Amino acid sequence: FHLLYHAFELAFEALPVLLYTGALLLLTASSVIYFSEDRENIDSFPRAMWLSVVTMSTVGYGDFSPKSTLGTIFTSLLIMCSALYMSIPLGIVGNAFHRVWE
Repeated sequence: FHLLYHAFELAFEALPVLLYTGALLLLTASSVIYFSEDRENIDSFPRAMWLSVVTMSTVGYGDFSPKSTLGTIFTSLLIMCSALYMSIPLGIVGNAFHRVWE
């Protein structure tokens, strides 16, 4: 337990940067999706944010999906970028475990 505590203590300093980057990615994606989709499909900005959160977290409920070409292309890019973004904490925590273990 002590090893785990110290590893997360070292990794905790990178958390604000990751949260800020994630929020920036979420707001940018939501804005592009909101402005590229028809109002019959995505009728409000919170609904565009919901679509972005579901896409970024790779849950994919399917209750909303982009129908325009630009929305589909950007959502595909969002899937790839958020998969890469979600892998960043693994490297940070893994490096912290390595430093504590030594």
